[in-house]
Amino acid sequence: MNVTDTSPQEFVWGPTIDAAACTDCGVCLDFCQNGVYEWVDGHVAVVHRASCIAGCSHCATLCEPVALSFPSLDELRASRNKG
Repeated sequence: MNVTDTSPQEFVWGPTIDAAACTDCGVCLDFCQNGVYEWVDGHVAVVHRASCIAGCSHCATLCEPVALSFPSLDELRASRNKG
């Protein structure tokens, strides 16, 4: 028997890496002081998304290939208003 979880997922602020665009330069990893990124099999990966500071997306402004994306600030505000 398959049971589908219909409970809403908790909103977690953090980056998503576009693997096709990422050059693995490591600028995001070097910048982030919260340990969001780590090297995994020679590639930069988001391993601790929940460690990202809500509303911060400065690493994305440093990413020359524009490989990082974040939820919108409106999504962040909406998630805070739900609680």
